[in-house]
Amino acid sequence: MIRLSSRLSAVFDQVRAARTELGPGRVIDVGSDHGFLAVSCLENDIATDAVCTEIHNGPAEHSKEALREAGFEDRSQVIVTDGLNGISLKAGDVIVIAGMGGLNIIDIISRCLENESPELIRQVRFVVQPQKSVNLVRKFFAEKGFVFDDESVCTDREFFYNIMRMSFSGTSYELGAYKECYGVLLPAKEKNGDALVKAYYTHLDEVFEIRSRSDLVVREALNERMKHEDK
Repeated sequence: MIRLSSRLSAVFDQVRAARTELGPGRVIDVGSDHGFLAVSCLENDIATDAVCTEIHNGPAEHSKEALREAGFEDRSQVIVTDGLNGISLKAGDVIVIAGMGGLNIIDIISRCLENESPELIRQVRFVVQPQKSVNLVRKFFAEKGFVFDDESVCTDREFFYNIMRMSFSGTSYELGAYKECYGVLLPAKEKNGDALVKAYYTHLDEVFEIRSRSDLVVREALNERMKHEDK
């Protein structure tokens, strides 16, 4: 049985929620992090089968080995490719992009939107966990017409990570600076007393206080945050 890190456990929880909504189906893990998430999904019957993609041969071999050792060689594929290039999506897929920079995530999903029909994209779910540029990822999803089904926060080795579960509606909208920087669904969780989100926001307040000196969007978000706290 694979033991996931706190970060991957939080990603796994979002994948499980997506699979519960969609029913049985495939999980595609882009940049598969040694294949651990795919193995856990198969071990726990979260996925009927799994596809892992890696841009380099070395990490791909690690994923193959993990899946082989777990006995899932016949229910999995490991493909060396850039993002989702060459992967034919199908209805019911859950696509995971975790542990990458936000700009990489935006690039991968942009190409996916170019290559697949809107009708198909509506029938899949995305679980993403950016390492940085989280605000840009949120802004991108809103502009491209994705709905935020859930957002969660975890800590791993004293770092905070934000995980988002998304579905596609095709209707573009604007979030505004506050939601881009602090989250779409996280503010309600903080208001309801979620201790982890509260700690995350304390961390963001400190980071944004410095960034606001040179970043107008962050400055606007921080100002709105202060107004919320005054109410």
